[in-house]
Amino acid sequence: MSLQIQQKNKGFTLIEMLVALSLFTIVMTIVVGSLLVLIDGNRQLQGEQSVMTNLSFAMDSMTREIRTGKNYYCASSFGSQLAPDANQDCVAGNNGISFIEAGGSITGATDGRIAYYFDSGNKTLMRKVGNAIAQSIVSNGISIDEAKFFVTGSDNFNQTSDVNQPAVTIIIKASETGIVGEKPYILQTTITQRELDL
Repeated sequence: MSLQIQQKNKGFTLIEMLVALSLFTIVMTIVVGSLLVLIDGNRQLQGEQSVMTNLSFAMDSMTREIRTGKNYYCASSFGSQLAPDANQDCVAGNNGISFIEAGGSITGATDGRIAYYFDSGNKTLMRKVGNAIAQSIVSNGISIDEAKFFVTGSDNFNQTSDVNQPAVTIIIKASETGIVGEKPYILQTTITQRELDL
């Protein structure tokens, strides 16, 4: 009687293990890379949405108040208080606008003159009511790179040969704070005075 040793191959050979491990590593690298791309894309989209939401809110707030206001005065600064009936065009554009609010209903202030202007030092849009301290109307996560206000037709109809309804065009260029190489967002709107310029 002869004894034969039977060998049963159980398990994997070293080469099979290396191939399986290599395939697993390649697949996991692709999956993790895709996940990182998705996370980065999501962060960028959230940043864009935040910027656009803030800019839309600021633009809507300014538009609403400017549309119902009167006596538009375009200038680069508003250090001293303007006369209530002061008005000034700026066809070439400037950093700010001041106007009389409609009926004192928005702020309840006795002065009634509201100013919006671009603060280039802090890269933000400011809102000032009368002699009160100016406040930013956009969040800290937004950098306003440039803002221009263009005013036409601000003279009253009976003062000059101006027969145009007063209009204000606002152009804002902004980006997300702290993101290098971020594409800027540019918004533009034109507003006409609701009250007839008679």
